[in-house]
Amino acid sequence: MIEELRVHGVGGIKDADIKFGGNFIVITGESGAGKSSLVRAMEFIAGKRAQASHINALEEYSDVQVLISTEGNRHLSGDCLPQEGSLIARRTFSRSGRGRCTIQENLVPLNTLSAAMESELVIQSQFAQLSLLDQSKQLDLVDSCGGKEVAVIKDELEKTFNDALAMERKIVAFKKLQRETEERFQDADKILQQIRSLELTAESEKIWENELKEIETRYSRSNALCSLAEKFSGGAAGGGLIEEIEKFCKDMYIFAPDNDAKWREYGENMLVSAQKLADTMQKELRSVPGAEYLEEMRDRLEKKLGMLRKIKRTLNLSDCAGILEYADEATQKISWLKKSNTELNHMEDAASDLKKLTAGHAKELRRLRKNSASVLSSSVNSHLNELAMEYADFSICIENQDRVRANGAENAVFTLCLPEQTPLPVGKTASGGELSRILIALQLSLGDDKLPGTLVFDEVEAGLGGKTALLAGYKLCQLAERCRTILITHEAAIAAMADQHFLVKKDGENTVIREIEGTEREKEIARMLAGDETSQEAIEHAKALLLSHLR
Repeated sequence: MIEELRVHGVGGIKDADIKFGGNFIVITGESGAGKSSLVRAMEFIAGKRAQASHINALEEYSDVQVLISTEGNRHLSGDCLPQEGSLIARRTFSRSGRGRCTIQENLVPLNTLSAAMESELVIQSQFAQLSLLDQSKQLDLVDSCGGKEVAVIKDELEKTFNDALAMERKIVAFKKLQRETEERFQDADKILQQIRSLELTAESEKIWENELKEIETRYSRSNALCSLAEKFSGGAAGGGLIEEIEKFCKDMYIFAPDNDAKWREYGENMLVSAQKLADTMQKELRSVPGAEYLEEMRDRLEKKLGMLRKIKRTLNLSDCAGILEYADEATQKISWLKKSNTELNHMEDAASDLKKLTAGHAKELRRLRKNSASVLSSSVNSHLNELAMEYADFSICIENQDRVRANGAENAVFTLCLPEQTPLPVGKTASGGELSRILIALQLSLGDDKLPGTLVFDEVEAGLGGKTALLAGYKLCQLAERCRTILITHEAAIAAMADQHFLVKKDGENTVIREIEGTEREKEIARMLAGDETSQEAIEHAKALLLSHLR
């Protein structure tokens, strides 16, 4: 619970230091004195969104700090945990829009502060009754009366629901992957067969292109050599250059000068050289692959290169390395596709099991919620009877929903049945004063573990008066026995019940907050009764009220 509250620069409050010591604490003051500024300060430290317009006109920033007595907080860990039963939280906010939150002097995000304060400080403003119209909050209130059993089944339902949802998403993604894989690799078997027939390596294209160039060169050389040999030897028909040389040498022998050995020698050398050249050409021709063979090799390479280039165009790839990567991937994906339906069946079976489990948890949660609703409505009606609303019948309708959600398959609707009326949602039939009493009754009906350390009511008794206000005060006193209860009020009868009283007053432009006792308190309650703190009759009435609650 809150032990100390220090406020700087919030609304009309320049500086205030408040020490709480009672169980039931009231804060009073004339309208416009600055009580709303104090509420804003508490909302600010509780994590509500900050506004520059809430900063005191003479200050550049707001600063609120609380000292809380608590043994632990499930939202905190490490250096932020309470030390020796104490927790210090602080929040600042400047006109520039920059803020800072600390817990135990450690810098924390605003959402951490807000989460930590949920179990320490709750503010119920005079508009808090509107929360009764929020069905999600109504369902939470029902669940709060279900104890650990409801909490456990809710956790199990949320887990199985999320698991089922995750599995459904996984199945959708899996089927999408199947479709995309089938579309991408629909002709892969044929292409893979072509790739395997080519026996590709990363350098195949370059190697085949070089081999083709070499064959072209050899083919050209072979054709040229054949042409030369034919010219030289004359082929099968004869008449080649070698015959001309032989004829020339014969003629040379005939017409050479008599007994000139040189001419004969030259002629013989020419004939021998010609014969050797002819033999060399034939030998070379025998060693060179034939034109048909070279053409066959060329055709084979051109066919392989043509197939390779067609594959590249089909796959929109630039090289053999990419084709090989595609082949590896396609092989794996085709293999996966063949097994994928079995995997999909397993997932669909798991999804079906999770749906059944989710439906079972949802059914059990509905049963528990109906029990909790009965317990809560019975408790609320008991308190309402003691709040002079014995004429009304509060009930909770658990409405079934068509779809299971993470938090169940039903909504809770708080209804109120007034005399000679059919039950209607509380927001449509209850007056402001009745809503206030229902809110108090609900707080009293919650388990101790659901109540915060400190509960602040901002004029929650608005719309009540006389006996009903007095009864509301008694109920707030009961609530204060279970958690520190702070009430901002204009009701003197309730203010007199408190065991600690703070007065909010204007001092010029500044709002001052101080604890009052004795004569000062009598005067304040007299002012609340009669509008005049000097009225002797009102003072006597105030004394009587205070005395009656001391007994």
